[in-house]
Amino acid sequence: MFMIEAEYRQHLDENLNNNPLTEALRVELQKNDFIRKITINSNIQSNFWSLPMIYQTTQLRQLTDVHIPLPQTWNMYNKFIGLILYSYSQRNPFSRDTMLLRTEIADRLRNGTFERGIPVGLTTAPSVLVSGDSGTGKTTTIRTVLRQIPQVIQHTSYKGKHFVTKQLTWISFDLPPNGAPKAMAANFFRAVDMALGTSYATEWDARQKESVDKHLSGMQQVAVEHNLGMAHVDELQFMLAYIKSPNSPSLQILESLFNKIGVPIVQSCTAEGVALFDTLVIGDHRIGADMTTVRRMLNDRAFKFLNHDIESDYFIQLFDTLFPEGLINAGRGSDRVTFRNKFHELSCGLPAIMIRLALLHHETLVNLLSKPEIQSKNYHTYDVALLVRVYKNQFSLIDPALVQYRRGNKQAYESTIRAETNNTKYSNGEAKDQRREVADIAPKVIKSIDSPNPMLSVSDRPMVGDFLQGFGDDVDG
Repeated sequence: MFMIEAEYRQHLDENLNNNPLTEALRVELQKNDFIRKITINSNIQSNFWSLPMIYQTTQLRQLTDVHIPLPQTWNMYNKFIGLILYSYSQRNPFSRDTMLLRTEIADRLRNGTFERGIPVGLTTAPSVLVSGDSGTGKTTTIRTVLRQIPQVIQHTSYKGKHFVTKQLTWISFDLPPNGAPKAMAANFFRAVDMALGTSYATEWDARQKESVDKHLSGMQQVAVEHNLGMAHVDELQFMLAYIKSPNSPSLQILESLFNKIGVPIVQSCTAEGVALFDTLVIGDHRIGADMTTVRRMLNDRAFKFLNHDIESDYFIQLFDTLFPEGLINAGRGSDRVTFRNKFHELSCGLPAIMIRLALLHHETLVNLLSKPEIQSKNYHTYDVALLVRVYKNQFSLIDPALVQYRRGNKQAYESTIRAETNNTKYSNGEAKDQRREVADIAPKVIKSIDSPNPMLSVSDRPMVGDFLQGFGDDVDG
């Protein structure tokens, strides 16, 4: 738990003042300062190649921490902090409306009731959608941005008024793959406990026999008790698997849990999850009574994450960070450009794959060069043949998925990556049928109902062809 003590300062927007929840939140106003704070480069020593192997290994582990902010990051920060501040401006803890809301939710919890789709007192809060292929960095970016916002703020008094509370500015949790609403509640309570040091998860685990509505009301009560500022709900595409589970988490339940009490939601999912909004029909339990739920759950900005073109600034910057000068062991025939082209082809321009492939390539080279009988074979950093051998040896589980990605079949990519990692989310026949139904539906560029602004997008160049479907040429590492 990381908590700060409240220090109250007024904002330039006067509508945000005279409220402890807003005045306790600091905002970053300078883009360059913000980007610098979240950028993580490796610190490879100039004497890397003369270090003992164990220290070469610890040096290389820095690559797993590398973070180059994606182009959307600054806009995403401004969107998130803006929504949190505005939502708090509508929920002053000393206002009559807020006090009535707390009372009403407490009554619902005692009675074991939960109202789906019916406002309990406040105007529906905004919903943001973040979508992208697995490995494009959407969840990492969301949580990196959220970590720049103090998650817990301890208050004791405000302008002479007694005000002892821990303000929870944001929470991030996953939907469950099995469609159990109590599992969703458990994920939420665990995330709250991680932030606040509370024991809600243990308390509600002991109340498993109580109704689903009671658990949902419990989530809502915790949200208002700790003045939750924003909820990030990840893995929204899991709802595709809930087709035969009428009590499963739905868009309507998410809206009722958070939006209806003034808490904005950030929803994140794969591109497959975006198709969810396009393919649900009126009466589907996953949206509720009508399509107005879908409209409200897409009522603000949408951000789209894609893989990165070989000539994009982001790909070049991340590649240069993963192959810094201190790690380069040049040899005969070294060609950085040819190597970089093959590296992009193998990694598909996906940041998660790029980082792992670079680390394993460097580790393998270190292992090879530590063996006297191999040193004469002229292995070097920009050895394309070695890179391909490392890929074949270390990416056998994920290669079938990447083959589909290179063919441009994103649907098959997502399905294969789940199957190959033994983390299948769609385990029943109905869910598989649902996937087939949406497989040929291209996700649309979503625009806000109230705003013409389209999705922010990273440049993307379709990749065609496939390769490396067989494995051989084993290499150490």
